[in-house]
Amino acid sequence: MSTSTPKPFVNRRAPLLLLLLFCSLFLSLVDSALQPTSPASISPILKRQVGPDVRQDLPSYSCSTVGECHACSALQVQTTEVCKETHNRQRIECKYDDPKNDENEELKIRLPTYRSCLRVRAVEARRFAHFFSTNIFLALFSGILIVWRKRKLAAAQYRRMARRIGIA
Repeated sequence: MSTSTPKPFVNRRAPLLLLLLFCSLFLSLVDSALQPTSPASISPILKRQVGPDVRQDLPSYSCSTVGECHACSALQVQTTEVCKETHNRQRIECKYDDPKNDENEELKIRLPTYRSCLRVRAVEARRFAHFFSTNIFLALFSGILIVWRKRKLAAAQYRRMARRIGIA
């Protein structure tokens, strides 16, 4: 009587498919996170900060963003009003609505050059990559642990069956 060891069915493609799924999800989320934002998607708080000054003593002005959001240094956080709120700032270019006010140097000095912004793209991308890589590591570790446990249980079951039959 010949006895052969029963081999448990293991789908070897499942971990590869999961890895492919996670990678495609990661790439799609990173791509969507790095898309430029339109002015319509700026929160009302930021619109109010950039919008015309409501005080009566200064003429009205309008601003547009020039650069991306950058983190403020520790010194800037302590000394600059713009950096105190979110610890980030974005360069803006402001112009008076009335062209004759642009000639007045004293009024030009009062125009804001930076505004507070919520998120720095590089920091957010780095945080997301760290979160995603941690999840991938945990998923791979869990998958390896499950495969190891299944094999161990299958071997123990085979030994019990062999003892019952009297082979071992």
